Amino acid sequence: MIGHSTRRLHPLSLACMMLAGTLGPQASSIALAQEARLEEVVVTARKRSENLMDIPESVTAISGLAIERQNIKGLNKIGLAVPNLNLSMRTDGYPNVSIRGMGAFGMTQGVGFYLDDVQLFSDASSRFGDLARIEVLKGPQGVLYGGSNIGGAVKYVSKTPSTEAVSGRLKGIAGGQSIVDIEGDINVPLSDRWALRAFAFTREDDGFMRNPGSLSPVFGVDYNQPEDVTASEESGGRIVLAGDISDRFSLNASVRYNEYDGPVNNWAREMGTPPSMDYPYTLDTSQNPKHERETFGARLELNVDLGDIEFKSITSYTDTESDRLTDVDLTQLWFFNTFRPETMEVMTQEFRFSSTGDGPLQWVAGVYAMDFEETMNSTLDFGWIVVEGDDPTAGVKVPFETRQEDKSNLAAFGNVTYETGKWEWGLGLRVDRWESEEEAVDIGHSASKDDVEVLPRLSISREVGDSGMIYATAAQGFEPGGWNGIADGSPPIYGPNGEKTLLGFDKEEAVQYELGWKGELADGRLSATAAFFYINYESRQFEFIAPNPSGDGTLIDGITNVGDSTQRGVELSFAWQASEYLRLTGAYGYISAEWDGGTTLADGGDLSGETPPNIIENSATLNANFRMPAMAGFDFVTDVQVSHNGEMQGGKPWDNVKNPDFTVVDLQMGLVSDRWEVLLNVENLFDQAYYTDLEPFPNFSFGGLTGSEPGNIIIGTHGQPQLITGSVTYRF
Repeated sequence: MIGHSTRRLHPLSLACMMLAGTLGPQASSIALAQEARLEEVVVTARKRSENLMDIPESVTAISGLAIERQNIKGLNKIGLAVPNLNLSMRTDGYPNVSIRGMGAFGMTQGVGFYLDDVQLFSDASSRFGDLARIEVLKGPQGVLYGGSNIGGAVKYVSKTPSTEAVSGRLKGIAGGQSIVDIEGDINVPLSDRWALRAFAFTREDDGFMRNPGSLSPVFGVDYNQPEDVTASEESGGRIVLAGDISDRFSLNASVRYNEYDGPVNNWAREMGTPPSMDYPYTLDTSQNPKHERETFGARLELNVDLGDIEFKSITSYTDTESDRLTDVDLTQLWFFNTFRPETMEVMTQEFRFSSTGDGPLQWVAGVYAMDFEETMNSTLDFGWIVVEGDDPTAGVKVPFETRQEDKSNLAAFGNVTYETGKWEWGLGLRVDRWESEEEAVDIGHSASKDDVEVLPRLSISREVGDSGMIYATAAQGFEPGGWNGIADGSPPIYGPNGEKTLLGFDKEEAVQYELGWKGELADGRLSATAAFFYINYESRQFEFIAPNPSGDGTLIDGITNVGDSTQRGVELSFAWQASEYLRLTGAYGYISAEWDGGTTLADGGDLSGETPPNIIENSATLNANFRMPAMAGFDFVTDVQVSHNGEMQGGKPWDNVKNPDFTVVDLQMGLVSDRWEVLLNVENLFDQAYYTDLEPFPNFSFGGLTGSEPGNIIIGTHGQPQLITGSVTYRF
């Protein structure tokens, strides 16, 4: 859109003009009658390989080529690529995520993350690399994936070792923010039955935020901390061994390791409501918040061919250790910090049987077990209370979360589809049993909770024309309840039988109804989808920080149930092979949501009729991929991605704020051949300032506690400003 002045163009319009200029008259002269067809997209959303267009539900797939070409390294870029998916990486390395308004930020994700069918509980934001695709499943996925998937699931699917030939790839990226990023993978056949695949990477990044206060003395002590507050180092790798033990038995074993050393919760501090939205890219804190995390994971998959039935066993073990230092008051004074050392161990086991024939009846059934252990021994550091001269390290340290949490899950599930003529009928059911026990180790408070949930799913679809389908589904999901810890020294909280206990929260539940259409047109050169959904969402869980109800002056950082909401919306998408050289894809999402009931945490005000958090009313993406022969065996490529997020409700039901709309344009262009790829990459081409999340937060600074400043402030996580890098890839 061109405004009243011809000197200023909207970023979206300018991107379209650039794209048109890139294509030029040669592209416009290419006859669309050329038989360039869209490739078939195979996904495993229903735990069997299927064409994306044959699944009666909303699934988005991001190909391995798109992941590599667009430099998709983290969650933020996935969120911008899929409408109605609100996904960003907090600077502490944990995701903020919701799908269709289901799920929340912080400790109440509501969306599951998976690497090769193994759920990720601790490091979903890690860089996994060497991926065949990323699948985004929208809506409750309770039947096949269980609890903690009430909003949907994000699946990372890695490449499988091949016995065909030795092959590999080495890629280097360098540019702005002093980024140095090197990754590589190799596939090595060991015999005609066995092969090995390995991936490794290392990355250094100075980040884009600054902390000028980090160089200033604190209580007379000079820490000389780096001004580059978001500087990070990350490395890791994965090794996969796969092969046939016999004609009927095959094995896939992998180990992975990820190490992260970087920032934690580097929120920009916005005063006032509404916030000023100055996008300062600064963090004025006494100490640079830090997060150190190490994760080791192992996975063993065994497949047995039983004729028309396949048996699959998937065993996994994950161990994560992390230390997080957070400046809670968000000021240059060392006033109020937290230190959170944490360990997490998870073991899972799935046994699965599935049909393999071509008959009208297809089914999958199995059992699943999970054991989860988490230990935290965190402290609140009050640096303003000096006990030894002016040494801030001698401030008062108070236990904050000293707890042991044990969770277990046992489930049986099954899903059946039956084709009769042009119709397909589907029925799924899961019986999910959860147990949760938590103990505040230092004070002896403990509590336990268990629950059994029956999760059904129904679907019906009908072929329309030669390559189209209409469908309707109904699915139920839930997020288990649990417990919140309390601070050391707090007066005890007593249960109904007089026992010392903790503050609990109940499960949340959702039922989604979806009506959709999928089809292929123009002799396979065009595909399109449309989906309409309606969601009843009950007893919604949200993270909060509030005074301890005991009145002792300590804080509780936990989860509470707020109320019920209703979401309804529409999603549209298309993929068009416009010519031999040009491919266009796009998607649009709309959500309308409101609270049916619920109360604000602070004053008990009625939320009915208000918009729940994390709702982006309108979101859209447009991608253009152009490739044509150039010279000397090289092709010229240009990829443009335009992502628009409308105004978003902030991350809390109370004192809600709105994150303004924004449009981000990414550009990649360069030369590629069978072996070489040289690209210029520009993220956020027009340097759009934006927050990926925005929410109210208690003002724990001295001014906030004394009343000279507002009791609440607004905090936001900055999106990536303009970043220019170059990349070189060699394949063999």
